Amino acid sequence: MRLVLLSGGVDSTTALFWSKQECATHALILQYPSLHNAMEVQCAIQICKHECIPYTLLDITPIFINFKSALLQNSTDSIPKDTYNMDSMAKLVVPFRNGIFLSIATGLAQSLGCEAIVLGNHAGDHPLYPDCTQEFIESMHIAIVQGSGGLVSLCSPFCHWDKKEIVKLGITLGVDYTKTYSCYQGGYKHCNVCPTCIESNESFLANGIVVDR
Repeated sequence: MRLVLLSGGVDSTTALFWSKQECATHALILQYPSLHNAMEVQCAIQICKHECIPYTLLDITPIFINFKSALLQNSTDSIPKDTYNMDSMAKLVVPFRNGIFLSIATGLAQSLGCEAIVLGNHAGDHPLYPDCTQEFIESMHIAIVQGSGGLVSLCSPFCHWDKKEIVKLGITLGVDYTKTYSCYQGGYKHCNVCPTCIESNESFLANGIVVDR
């Protein structure tokens, strides 16, 4: 069995569908104080219910009380309204977020009897987020294997893919991307101007689809 870190976004939802095609899958949905997390959590839960996938919902809000990131502010004015670039990176990074998420996931995976954790990071994240790089993934894999006594490993199926390739796979797996949520503004409807909206829409169009979210 695998444990998939599910945000309800394009990448993690595709990873969920990829995993469930191959083996029993459990989803881990994390609540934390980002502008967009409330909408993400709603979508992630609905996806799991629709696909009959068991999930665990954990509130880890207190961990991030003293963290500094535009994603953890209370105003949408802090979110860049442009494509990804180095300036945007400095504002959007949540320090060691994937490291924290994966540490929690490792403990849960071991408790549930899951043999692997699935993370939906992709190549487009590498220049922007240090905890999405191949080097980080490889290091965390070693730490997870050693820390779990060899019971759990880390799987990053899209680490060398771009988002267009992920969407292409998702289409073949039957992912309904209208049910996903990927907007840093955190509104009920996608803003279509923040970096993650732009990236997702470009990936949809590259695969010949228009997704109204």
